[in-house]
Amino acid sequence: VQLAISQKKLLGYLNGAVVPYKRSQSMVKEKCAEVGRPCSSAARGTTKVATWDMVRSCLQEIIATMAPGAESIPLSNMKRIFRSRYHLELSETTLGYPKLSELLQDPRLNDLCAVRLQGHGY
Repeated sequence: VQLAISQKKLLGYLNGAVVPYKRSQSMVKEKCAEVGRPCSSAARGTTKVATWDMVRSCLQEIIATMAPGAESIPLSNMKRIFRSRYHLELSETTLGYPKLSELLQDPRLNDLCAVRLQGHGY
């Protein structure tokens, strides 16, 4: 099943259930990323969507203000940090990626951060 979801794109997820890929949230995000448009309602609303320059600037500040001894920030916290600190929506699909983890591995951010699997999350 995992192979059919992650590599073959035969299956995907929608509201926590496994569904045919054509009906999945993964397919919707991929289509949004292809045309550079937000998928979430928050990103389409009144919240300003972060540009590449904003993403770089905010990431630099987030990293500079990390607690002493902290070596990482959970990927699951990144969108919340952008919304709460900067009043920006971090929309991976607007910037051309279907997944946030892929966005943060873009060559434009290589000098700032890396995405690593740690325990049960990135």
